[in-house]
Amino acid sequence: MEWRGGMIPHIGISKEDSTKSQPIINNPVSVRENSTQWNQYRGPNRDGHIPAQGVAINWKEKPSILWKVRAGAGHSSVLISEQSIFTLEQSGDMETLFARNLSNGKEIWRLVQETKWDDMMSGTGPRSTPTLLDGKLYTLFSNGVLCRANAKSGKLEWKTKTVDADYEFPEWGISCSPLIWNDLIILNLGGENGAVRAYYIKDGKLAWKSDLSGKGVYISSSILTLLGENHLLAAVEGKIAGLNPKNGKTLWEKPWKIFLNNAQIAQPIALSKNSFLLAAGYGKGAECWSLSKGANNEYLIETTWKSKNLKAKFSNPVLKDGYLYGLSENLLVCLEAKTGELKWRGKKYGYGRILVSEDKLLVLGNTGILSVVEADPNKFKELFSEQTLSNARCWNGPAFADGYFVAMNGEELACFDWAK
Repeated sequence: MEWRGGMIPHIGISKEDSTKSQPIINNPVSVRENSTQWNQYRGPNRDGHIPAQGVAINWKEKPSILWKVRAGAGHSSVLISEQSIFTLEQSGDMETLFARNLSNGKEIWRLVQETKWDDMMSGTGPRSTPTLLDGKLYTLFSNGVLCRANAKSGKLEWKTKTVDADYEFPEWGISCSPLIWNDLIILNLGGENGAVRAYYIKDGKLAWKSDLSGKGVYISSSILTLLGENHLLAAVEGKIAGLNPKNGKTLWEKPWKIFLNNAQIAQPIALSKNSFLLAAGYGKGAECWSLSKGANNEYLIETTWKSKNLKAKFSNPVLKDGYLYGLSENLLVCLEAKTGELKWRGKKYGYGRILVSEDKLLVLGNTGILSVVEADPNKFKELFSEQTLSNARCWNGPAFADGYFVAMNGEELACFDWAK
């Protein structure tokens, strides 16, 4: 029995440890040289937007499968760079950072940390996604250990413990993915002694701790440009704040309470030069906040609109040409970003992941079904919807680079070619 995001559990027959199994489909293929990469959580800009591909894509047909291999449990997303794929998976009692060959999925190297997160609701395995920059992989394990490894060799270059001895872990585990800004790695961990912390990329030493404190939630740090300034958006239970990314000082904060758990999961989205979106499930819905400055140069926050039509529990919406596309619980919807007006309701796709490319939405549902929908605010139009992965729970973010679509669930990792 496992939970897929709704209140009704999924019942299935358990299988033996997939990490001990042999590859499912593992025929080596010749792959194109990549001119693009998918180097961090939600893509190059951390916003779910797929960069321009080096090849034309045939959106109306299901991509052809190149290979499929066994993978370990967890909810981490996939990375692609050059001829390599990077994943973070559970292997027995070890959280394991894998480098695999893009041409066949075979292991190149692995880096392990002896830790294992497991809870009844969200299951086993890591939640954080590594970040790749300049040939270095920055990985946060579920016990709070942050490390840097060489992406070519897997050699560990440094590691540091980011949580204190009395740290209270979030109920569903540490889920934030490292944000790299200038020479800093920024983590939204939560805690009564510096809920947000920054570390130097060169040696992993602590650069600053925020004055913001509180119980940890599940968003990753993000920097939004608001009023022409950098605002580091951070959250603790029941509160959203904007910090100065240079030193972690709080610029502004406001209560943001979510029914049942007060746990923010979906990422904030910048909607304009002075506004951003927050959304949550559990009956909360979406809210657009606008930022301004008062007579004494203090920050003022007001609500521009609210809507119950976008209850984004943990599937991050995407913004495209002034319109928001997201899963409201498990139903795909479209809202006008400026007003919050509902444009349409589509189909139910489960609690999955949404990416946007050109004028297409890619929806990978929590049962491994891949769907393509037109990013058109005037009407809902699905181009296709087919099973691509096994029926194991899929909360993992896929990757897309040079026509290769790589997806993973807690059972298998697969590579598809979407080029015409």
